[in-house]
Amino acid sequence: MKRPFLLVFALLILAGTFFSLAAVGPRQAGNGLLARPMTGFPAPPFTLQSLAGQEVSLQSLRGGPVLINFWATWCVACREEMPRIQRFHELEGDKVAILGVDLREPAQTVQSYVQAGGYMWTFLLDATGSVTNAYNIRFVPTSFFLDARGVIRQVYTGPMNLGQMESFLREAEAAH
Repeated sequence: MKRPFLLVFALLILAGTFFSLAAVGPRQAGNGLLARPMTGFPAPPFTLQSLAGQEVSLQSLRGGPVLINFWATWCVACREEMPRIQRFHELEGDKVAILGVDLREPAQTVQSYVQAGGYMWTFLLDATGSVTNAYNIRFVPTSFFLDARGVIRQVYTGPMNLGQMESFLREAEAAH
């Protein structure tokens, strides 16, 4: 007799916790940014070094859509996705900035992989993992599509196809 009561009581506690969290909204990190970047909110700012040795800041790309793709050379799904991103770059590279953020790998490893694949978009090195942490990356590939104001319009985990990238670009352009 006591077990159904305990089950109902536990479900009520869980429901109350869910609804109280939902009422609070997204959790804030100590720096005023969201603890987990979400659609509809500004993307966390960053500056990273490119494979070409230049510093690239996300802020400098405001004014046009941006695709941020978190990846690694050891990631099988990333390897599957990269030729599609290259094709997207060839078709739409004049309309969208594409940033490939590598997760904590040596520059030479990334450089060799990028050259062997013939990939031509901007590759950034997250040597310390600070940007990976700021974006709460748990799986790769994970991609963020930003509109011209730097607001996250889509977050996608897993390998994307060309149609998805094109659709996300149209949505980011429409938000401008």
